[in-house]
Amino acid sequence: MHTPRSFGALALATLMALAAVGCKEPEIKQAGRTAGRTVKASIGTFDPNADLGIDLDKFGTERPDDYEVQMSLNQAFAGMDACVAAVKERKGIAADTQLSGDLDLQVKLEPKTGKAMAVNATISGKYAKDEALNGCLRDAVAKVDFPKYDGPPVVAEIYTQLDGGTIEE
Repeated sequence: MHTPRSFGALALATLMALAAVGCKEPEIKQAGRTAGRTVKASIGTFDPNADLGIDLDKFGTERPDDYEVQMSLNQAFAGMDACVAAVKERKGIAADTQLSGDLDLQVKLEPKTGKAMAVNATISGKYAKDEALNGCLRDAVAKVDFPKYDGPPVVAEIYTQLDGGTIEE
């Protein structure tokens, strides 16, 4: 027979397992890549290695569907492309010139609203110190609607090129 105490222990074990799976070194530090700067925007940043201090009474045990989260992140590409286009215009770079550098994004999801609680953006290369670009990229990701779920906040990550260029059909 399951008692409230055994259910609480099961919930705690589940959350600890989820936290262990989610705690990994950010991809930007692996495979010899050099880190850029994490910068400010109108949405806050967060420490991806910080203890979440999860209140077992406040959250359920669900996690968002990985596929739905990825589809939501894909919605941010149009806004991020606009940020890159604005940099090209501001710096007098031809529109068909591809900007060099990689982009590592971490998004802390708010489960009840399906919005980003905070976004970290790290750019490697020449544009790492471009505050306007970094702020624009973080804001573009913050505008995306993510899936709602009954569980603790989780971090979604995406690693991509800063400027993927254009594909002609």
